[in-house]
Amino acid sequence: MTVSTGDFRLDGRTLQGALQFAHAEVAAVDPGALARSIEVTGDGAPCPLQSSSTRPVENDGLELIASWSCPAPPATLRIRLGFLQLLTEGHTHVALLRGPGGTVQRSARAASPVLELEAAPRAWEGAGRFLRLGAEHIFTGADHLAFLLGVLLLGGTFRQLVGIVTAFTLAHSVTLALATVGWVVPPARVIEPLIALSIVAVAVENLLALRPPLDGARVKQSIRRRWRITLAFGLIHGFGFASALRALELPRSLLAPSLFTFNLGVELGQLAVVAVAWPVLRWLRGVPGIWPNGLRWASAGLAGLGAFWVVQRLVSPG
Repeated sequence: MTVSTGDFRLDGRTLQGALQFAHAEVAAVDPGALARSIEVTGDGAPCPLQSSSTRPVENDGLELIASWSCPAPPATLRIRLGFLQLLTEGHTHVALLRGPGGTVQRSARAASPVLELEAAPRAWEGAGRFLRLGAEHIFTGADHLAFLLGVLLLGGTFRQLVGIVTAFTLAHSVTLALATVGWVVPPARVIEPLIALSIVAVAVENLLALRPPLDGARVKQSIRRRWRITLAFGLIHGFGFASALRALELPRSLLAPSLFTFNLGVELGQLAVVAVAWPVLRWLRGVPGIWPNGLRWASAGLAGLGAFWVVQRLVSPG
């Protein structure tokens, strides 16, 4: 899942916006078209674009600075992000909206590209949107899904698997919070390859547990200690999304509800994957040829995919 960020400030009739993108995401998009694709309305009336400019930023990024002028100070501001149709499928824009009634965070995707600012926002109302964003972080993140599939392949009871993914979420929440407040901020060029490496690690552990001659006790022992792997790698995965939240510079009044609802969304997304995948994988393990050879091949495939991502992210970081 690719992410861009925005910081919008409404001052009277004028809306100022600062949006940041990874350069690779917008390299093929005309900067002028990028700004013109954003449609702003105040209380239903168009707010024309007044000015726009772009400049490079650190970590191979691009910042768009733009301003719009409304006919009158609006009570309700709507920002339609047309550029989401031009970017990678699944791209998410996370924005901080500052207005006279306070500050809220909003997220948008191509399927729902509108950001909305009310005159008197409530912190928990805005944070509730991060519940969905947390679930989308799992459902649209191919690397997170691959890691989760690798965890589930070996089997276990439903209760064991819930504990395993909850350990991941607990670790994820710690590093997400640390990075968001700026206490620990490792660079993306380090974190992204490590996330891919976590897929290789869990797949290799599967292969070691399933190595011939097959030993059921060895497999059960591997499942029982699997929570340690998800706890350790959850710390790394937590940094993977933190850059977007940190760029928003969330005020203290929004930090706790935003982090809580985002991590709750991650947990619910993982539990949904477990609820669907667990009975299917349990049935597949009873199909002749699937256990253990089919799962060995599946784990080898995941290890290869993770290794490919490791190399790709080392060669082309960000």
